[in-house]
Amino acid sequence: MKFWAILKDSLREALDTKVFYAMAGFSLLVILLVGSVGYRPVSVEEEARNLTEQMTWIIQRFGARNNLDSPPRWDIQDFEQTQPGARPWETGYRFALTVTFADDRQAEQGRKFQQGTRAEIQRLLRQRLSYLKKLEVAEDKPRDPKEMRYRVSAEGGTTSRIQDWPHQVVLFFAVPIRLWSYPIVTYVHFWESTIINWLGAAVALLISTIVTAFFIPNMLRKGTVDLLIVKPISRSALLIYKYIGGMTFMFLNTVVVVVGIWLVLGLRTNLWGSGFLFSIAVLTFQFAMYYAVSTLFAVLTRSSIVAILMTCLAWFLFAFVIGYGYQGVDMTRKVRDIVMDMQEEMGEDNKAVEQMPAKLLPDWVYTTADIIHFVTPHLKDLDVLTDKWILDDVYPPENPQRKIADKVYANFHWTEAVAVTFLYILVLLGLSCWRFATRDY
Repeated sequence: MKFWAILKDSLREALDTKVFYAMAGFSLLVILLVGSVGYRPVSVEEEARNLTEQMTWIIQRFGARNNLDSPPRWDIQDFEQTQPGARPWETGYRFALTVTFADDRQAEQGRKFQQGTRAEIQRLLRQRLSYLKKLEVAEDKPRDPKEMRYRVSAEGGTTSRIQDWPHQVVLFFAVPIRLWSYPIVTYVHFWESTIINWLGAAVALLISTIVTAFFIPNMLRKGTVDLLIVKPISRSALLIYKYIGGMTFMFLNTVVVVVGIWLVLGLRTNLWGSGFLFSIAVLTFQFAMYYAVSTLFAVLTRSSIVAILMTCLAWFLFAFVIGYGYQGVDMTRKVRDIVMDMQEEMGEDNKAVEQMPAKLLPDWVYTTADIIHFVTPHLKDLDVLTDKWILDDVYPPENPQRKIADKVYANFHWTEAVAVTFLYILVLLGLSCWRFATRDY
């Protein structure tokens, strides 16, 4: 009963500031925004025509700068599916890509580089239509003396579900955005990982740190603390209960936004991965570390301003300086293998990459980074591991993104990240309880 009374008091203190309502309202706006976004599947023909239009536009701009009156024009002709009516990833595709010149002289000049142009067109199409299997480009007989003609064929899609097929975004149920097209899983990963788990989490942690920094200093004010410490409850238990009350504020805000986003994304995309829901526990655990710092300095100084500043300093040091620093250093150990895998996936030659050194930095840099990383709270590791969990939820096992992520995140482990960070929380709370129990109020 004592615990619930102190917990309700902490929550009432947060509600009185109106910040909880403001954060909940902002979370609902974000949920409505995400829910208003639709996804329209894009056809292979549309993607191919977009590429040729872009190439024509680039050549026209380049030609204007080089005083070329009539630059060549790219186009798609004779587009067909090998199995009409089948789902997009279950049919092959055939079409002709033509490069039409303004006159015979230009056409003759262009044919001197026809083989190189064919290789470049194949590279561009494989990049743009990377979800198609065995895409090949071959020279074809032109129908007009002023054109070069290429025959393009593909055997079908590498995907097995609509969520992995390219889509364009439709904002507010009606406004199409045709600047880019990605699979639905890419959009879901963007919403869950970048917008909520990175940007949204940073805002929520900052605001929650500021709001909860007042809880303990307010409790330690003259008069309030005198009344509390005469009650039949140990000082350590009193402080821990107040600490849990502050964590509950963060937990409730996180539940609202994460569950809301998960529901609207699931309804819009039919992707119901549980990894994103697990971020509720991760974000609350991260806040537990920051709030432990805030609690210690609140007990030491009884100043909410000092508690906020020291918590922000810990956030900057552990999450940004050490967290991002270690992630960057660790990445240099794997960059060669990752680039080789990406080029192999796209069917490109990787002999030049093989000449790169296995490690781009001296060994002492890696040793120092590993030691500093191991003995400090693994706050950035928790972000990275949650991102990996979300990525595994939305992407199929054979997706190249997952294979690359397995290498990028190979040195980050849940057990180590949770254990080291939890040890810091225990030490900080232990020091706080000791100081609170021994101080004369």
